[in-house]
Amino acid sequence: MSTKTRLLAFLLSMSFCAAFAPQACGGPAPTPAEMTRIVSEAAKYQPGQSGEPFRRIEEMVGRSAADSATRDVLEAGLVQLLTPSSTFEARRFACKELGIIGSKTALPGLAGMLKSEETAGIACLALTTYPPGKADEMLQAALSAAPGTARVQIITTLGDRRDANSVPLLAHLAADADQSVAGAAIAALGKIGDKAAWNAITQTRRAVAPALIPILTEATVRCAAGLAAAGDHKRAIAAYQELLAPSMPAYIRRAALESVLRLDKDQGEQRISQVLRSSDAALKPVAIAAVPSLRSKQASARFAAELPRLQPQEQIWLIDSLAARGDTVARAAVAKSLTAPHEDVRRAAIMALGRVGDDSSVAVLARALANSADPEERRAIESALIGLSGGSPTDKAIIDQLKGAASNSRVVLIAVLARRQGAAANPVLFEEAGNTNPAVAIAAFRALGNTAVATDVPAVLKTLLDTRDASVRAEAESAARQALGKVSDAPSRTAAVLDALRRTQTPDSISSLLALLPRCGEAQALAVLKAAQGDPDPHVRDTAVRALAEWPDASAWDVLVGIYTGGSSEALRGLALRGLVRLAGDENARPDSKLMDRYRELLADARGGADLRLILGALGGAGLPDALQLALPLCGNASVRAEAEAAVKKIAESIKAQHPQAAQEALEQIQAKR
Repeated sequence: MSTKTRLLAFLLSMSFCAAFAPQACGGPAPTPAEMTRIVSEAAKYQPGQSGEPFRRIEEMVGRSAADSATRDVLEAGLVQLLTPSSTFEARRFACKELGIIGSKTALPGLAGMLKSEETAGIACLALTTYPPGKADEMLQAALSAAPGTARVQIITTLGDRRDANSVPLLAHLAADADQSVAGAAIAALGKIGDKAAWNAITQTRRAVAPALIPILTEATVRCAAGLAAAGDHKRAIAAYQELLAPSMPAYIRRAALESVLRLDKDQGEQRISQVLRSSDAALKPVAIAAVPSLRSKQASARFAAELPRLQPQEQIWLIDSLAARGDTVARAAVAKSLTAPHEDVRRAAIMALGRVGDDSSVAVLARALANSADPEERRAIESALIGLSGGSPTDKAIIDQLKGAASNSRVVLIAVLARRQGAAANPVLFEEAGNTNPAVAIAAFRALGNTAVATDVPAVLKTLLDTRDASVRAEAESAARQALGKVSDAPSRTAAVLDALRRTQTPDSISSLLALLPRCGEAQALAVLKAAQGDPDPHVRDTAVRALAEWPDASAWDVLVGIYTGGSSEALRGLALRGLVRLAGDENARPDSKLMDRYRELLADARGGADLRLILGALGGAGLPDALQLALPLCGNASVRAEAEAAVKKIAESIKAQHPQAAQEALEQIQAKR
């Protein structure tokens, strides 16, 4: 199907039938008289006037695809519009429509327009869609007499039409003294892009004017692509070779190399090797980027051997390309680069191995980890180990490396194993938690805090009891606290901790377990802490108070008040007060008279400004008028005036909707006391 036929079908189905549905796609052809009248109106059109004649002609063009009678009348009318008596806008409109329905009948009229610089361009617009043959002959014939820019427009149209018969003529014009003509001819040869056009471009290159070199380059690119599409690979490669010359712009050379590699019988394998061994830095990125797609089984080994010869950045590119190939030889080459002298190359190899490695990569990454002192590089190795494929075999390989690793590597491998396996890694983590090296044990407990599940709680507590190092104990307590949080009911949490308590006598272990009881949060656990206040060991007593101060609800209020108001040390009394203030603050969301009584209790036994400031900080959140009466007297205390006034303002703001008078009076009182 010709271009013109397709365009007609498109216009019929997509445009005019829809646009002019009320008049339907069909109907009688216009009479000659009717057409003459419409053409007469259209011939006088000037910009700004009504375009109704044009609209009516377009409507008829849309209906004419399946109506030869209508099409013949229309074409005759449009040819009439081509005459010099019509306005330029009318003639341009006629050319546009003839580009849709025009036949050989319109060619004489269009030929006349090719002789004028003013109208050659619009005539070429119509001729662009004509089928090969008569229109090409007419364009070629018009060239000899065409003036100025008309020649350029005709040459451009011959190129757009890819008229192979015009190649000899265009080859001659490519050497024209008028550079605009010569440039148009060279560009047209590139568009035609066949064997004859390529030969003409080759001849032109020998004497081309410097100003036309960019046009010649573009024509060579087009011609090379045309030859390749036609299956003429030999000449296409020759064309691309011209574009690979060092004098060409880098972007042209890179595009040419990318294209010629696809045409080489070996997919460019030999050419890639040549580029990599050259000093041509501009082409190396393209050559390296083509390595992953090579089908040769020997390609990985071939380019792995090139790695050490390249610059660091080029090595990084090639490492990524080899990793994309993903075969055993490529992975081995990437692994070998882990010992490269340049840190960026090593890091690229680490990341690449993390993407494509498996259990066979564990040992080499573990060695790199052991030999690296760079924190950033060590983090990259950790990420790579976590990302390795291979499932269980890879996990087993990591465990094997863990058993013989030095402490600094052991810490990383523990974290890797925990990230890869989750709870499945816990047997190994429990074993490492007993390591005599504190750093290793801490890493294991840190991992267990994330991986331990409810059924692991007894084992976590046992490992905690076995811990002797104070720095490790803190991490062990944290892991136990996290593990307890995964036990769904409070009595079970308490039972696990109390069972562990029955199995230890050492103050440190007892203290660690007592510190876990707030996580249990139920009556039996609270009773144990109350009793522990009387333990003969001061460390155990202090831990019990700290745990009570962290108790999650107000059931610990009375025992904390006893510590706060009794004869305890200032340190324990301060802990108790902080716990009480926290509990009171938690109850602010549900303020009542009982809460006010608790605040009164706290204020009554406060020992100075520090205590009062803590209490006022919580009292400001209690939204009751009674809270104002507790805070207002303290506005006269110089040591806490600012805190007291802030509390009054906050309380007044929260109650002003329900108790506007009380709020206003309180604000006036603090203003009066200033």
